[in-house]
Amino acid sequence: MHEVDKQLFVGIKISSKLQSELDSCAPGTERYFKGNDVEYLQIVTLGEEKLIGRFLKDGFPVSDIDNVSRNVRSIVTLITRGHRIDEGSVHIYVR
Repeated sequence: MHEVDKQLFVGIKISSKLQSELDSCAPGTERYFKGNDVEYLQIVTLGEEKLIGRFLKDGFPVSDIDNVSRNVRSIVTLITRGHRIDEGSVHIYVR
């Protein structure tokens, strides 16, 4: 039996345009991504890429993946004052 020490992360790659929008985020929205609150988004580095999104808890129901994807897109849209995030931009990563 193998122990799993990886986590799944649902997120969006941070492009230079998105980074610029995060740097000048809407007033009062920093709390959605600048803290360590697992209820909000986190910025992580995976290889050379920076991602914004959220980690999934162990045993996360597959049926709820769609909700997490919508939630990530919704919060990023709020933070960036309406930057449209395409549904296909959200991916699942292993970290």
